[in-house]
Amino acid sequence: MTKIFVTGATGLIGTKLTQRLLEEDYQVAGFTTSQQGKAKLIDNGVEAYIGDILKYDTVEAAIADFQPDIIMNEITDLKNVDMAANTTVRIEGTKYLVEAALKHGIKHMQSQSIAFTYEGGNTLATEDTPLDYNATGDRKITVDGVEGLERETARIENYVVLRYGLLYGPGTWYGKDGMIYNSFIEGTVTMTDGIQSFIHIDDAVEVAIQALNFESGIYNIVDDEPVKGDVWAEWYAGLLNVNPEINIQTSESHERGADNTKFKNQGGKLIYPSWKQGMNPIK
Repeated sequence: MTKIFVTGATGLIGTKLTQRLLEEDYQVAGFTTSQQGKAKLIDNGVEAYIGDILKYDTVEAAIADFQPDIIMNEITDLKNVDMAANTTVRIEGTKYLVEAALKHGIKHMQSQSIAFTYEGGNTLATEDTPLDYNATGDRKITVDGVEGLERETARIENYVVLRYGLLYGPGTWYGKDGMIYNSFIEGTVTMTDGIQSFIHIDDAVEVAIQALNFESGIYNIVDDEPVKGDVWAEWYAGLLNVNPEINIQTSESHERGADNTKFKNQGGKLIYPSWKQGMNPIK
């Protein structure tokens, strides 16, 4: 039986992913930071290891004990919407994970990344589009995190990086009681008319499983319907049956959306090819 080690195993994607992997008959272990997380994993039938992704000895000890065939790196730190903390986890955490993997001869690794850190342009970004290395401020911090995570992951012989679009669905900012949802309910919304590419959380999970059989490389994981922010905002307000004050600002050139052709060429399939299907009804 193939053994898979999942970091971020109690997170939004990780929780769903570990369950689906079990259903697909993989032997699954999860990495978590707390006794509470460990108990949650064990209750769900997942082997559990407590550690800190930023402390190499705890990462290496878990890898050494479980001896996985595959590592799925779903670690993030977004609970406080702190881009610097998330970047540290992406760069340093992934580096420690890769070093432990190399030490123990693990040759297959997948990492979660994002599809909205490309440089500016007038067309949908492909995987060959450079990252936005001229970014400043918080965006530069995010771009640096993506570059570091992907560079480290590529040290593994068989590696896959999944660059997800804007994640929506239950438990996300766009789901019921999420940050974006609440801004529409409360009556004031500020966003740009830039192009957005979405992906449902269930598709994020299913694609991660599909991608265990992808060729090594980087893939945009987005749906088939990139949409301008103002168009989406009007639709979403209608879905919620609310009439907020929507302040639309001019977009930056990097708000360009992403192309999913490479993912589809690997045989990738989506449950929700359009956000219109996945968001309605709101959950």
